[in-house]
Amino acid sequence: MKISDAQFDKLLQAPSAGELRAALAARRLVPSLPQASKLQQHLQGRDAGKPLRLGVVHTYTSELLDPWLQYAAALNGLAFDTYHAPYGVTVQEAAADSALARHEPDLTLLLLRCEDLHPALQSPAACIGADQRATIAEEFVTGLLGLLQRFRASVGGHILVTLLPDIASPGLGLYDAMAAQSEARWWSDIKGRLADALREELRGVGLLDLDQLMLAVGREQFIDARLWYSSMYPFTPEGSHAVAVAVADLAASLHLTRAKVIALDADNTLWGGVIGEDGMAGIALGPDYPGRAYVDFQKRILALQQRGFILALCSKNNPDDLDEVLREHPHQLLKHEHFAAARVNWVPKPDNLKALAQELNLGLDAFIFVDDSDHECAAVRHALPEVEVIQVPARAVDIPGCLDHVARLQVTALTAEDLAKTAMYAQERQRRSQQEQVAAGGGSVDDYLRSLAMTMTVGRDDRTHLPRLAQLTQKTNQFNLTTRRYSEQEMQAKIDGEDCRVYHFSLADSFGDSGVVGLAIVELRDGASAHLDTFLMSCRVIGRRAEQAFLRRIAADLRAGGVATLSAQYIPTRKNVLVENFLADNAFAAQDDGWLARLDDGGFDLDDDFPITIEGPT
Repeated sequence: MKISDAQFDKLLQAPSAGELRAALAARRLVPSLPQASKLQQHLQGRDAGKPLRLGVVHTYTSELLDPWLQYAAALNGLAFDTYHAPYGVTVQEAAADSALARHEPDLTLLLLRCEDLHPALQSPAACIGADQRATIAEEFVTGLLGLLQRFRASVGGHILVTLLPDIASPGLGLYDAMAAQSEARWWSDIKGRLADALREELRGVGLLDLDQLMLAVGREQFIDARLWYSSMYPFTPEGSHAVAVAVADLAASLHLTRAKVIALDADNTLWGGVIGEDGMAGIALGPDYPGRAYVDFQKRILALQQRGFILALCSKNNPDDLDEVLREHPHQLLKHEHFAAARVNWVPKPDNLKALAQELNLGLDAFIFVDDSDHECAAVRHALPEVEVIQVPARAVDIPGCLDHVARLQVTALTAEDLAKTAMYAQERQRRSQQEQVAAGGGSVDDYLRSLAMTMTVGRDDRTHLPRLAQLTQKTNQFNLTTRRYSEQEMQAKIDGEDCRVYHFSLADSFGDSGVVGLAIVELRDGASAHLDTFLMSCRVIGRRAEQAFLRRIAADLRAGGVATLSAQYIPTRKNVLVENFLADNAFAAQDDGWLARLDDGGFDLDDDFPITIEGPT
């Protein structure tokens, strides 16, 4: 939908880029190019944005996409410095000395046509026999994978692949869905093969599905045949907007602080109406309008939980009233077990968000707060500017999609730990309960830790957990000595390097397995010395002495390999004050340029009654 002058003036009054994005998405508003440029200037007047180098390699015209990319970057608090490769030099740009490599992109966008990569795909799909299709698909994926491996070897950062949908409608028309030689099914098979190959064989390379974007916009609103045939640029303004926003969203998810928690209001957010006034039977939640909009919104919230986001309740309500809805309403999809924490009371919401952050042991900048109230949203924005606030649209029909375009809710990988987060926080509540019981019985902290029956498993130079290890460097802020960030491909290079040791650990106890929660990267300097480049641990296991066990097992492994001294740094940030004294407390001595520990002087020995059993490294 185009934006009127009155709507545009109102958009310029949005209190934040996030709110502006939400307003555009909720009403499906797409600015004209002049409006997009004005919005970009308006946003960058508030905040110049984090600079990011973008490389664009293409087998069709791409320069017309650039102003849309700049606008979408500004919406996400980014500023793209873009290099567009010359037309038709795709293979050459994969070379180590190419102009693209010299640009040193943080993100490389490949805009590709399949028919430019495999000659058989220049023929109409309906003319290719079923017996040939599997072979052609395999050849196409193998060839593209080889090209991507060359790009991967020559440029750092993330690589994002797109395959342009066919400009024309299926050759078999409406019968395509039924046909044995269906073009759509073959195209889906090709993309599926490519996605599987990228996930299994090539780190740091993702697939952006333009068909998914086209489905949301509509083919006729996405593809501009006139521009395609005259200029080899395929996208309408709506299509350009959709592609640019998706690219910028993924760039933001890779390079900005990631959200971890979605804190949700209840009344007029999870359901229509006010439970304290309307009663459970009177709220709008069910198969009829407007209740089905809230049911669909809850479905999307559950899907976000499956992406690895933690859900929390933050509602001004009587606890018993809200509890009744969660337990007994026949159409309530979100139950108690879906929420890692809750604050249901009459306390100001900024205070409740602080309490939730403390309970979950996370920073407030990890929170996205979702509420319908102008007053509550304004109060949180004012008191807690680090919290991203999303106001639920006034119209029920706009609510289900109101979080679809929040960039910090996009992910580029999923790990086992992501899928189990809510269960892990439930286990943590059980641990706190046990700690209280031990303390009430006169027991000490060590008594509590021994009661957990903890087992630490240490691994070394293991690719199995590569996505999780990279994720830990990107998301861990509090217990992190240096806060160095590494992509999957950078982490893989360290694992494969002869001068590095990459250690990780998982921690299990009587309540469950916390998964991979710790990482250390050690650089081997010479035969007798090493440097601790990275040492970090998830906030979920803080307070269990896991960091001591991990460091000592690393020291023992290095000592067995002939290393006598280990140097380290503490690089202070606003968030990692927790580890300010970690090195001093763990056998390191201050030096002019950092810290140094001798591994053979007994300072890394564990007490016989240490509360963690350690296995590995394996």
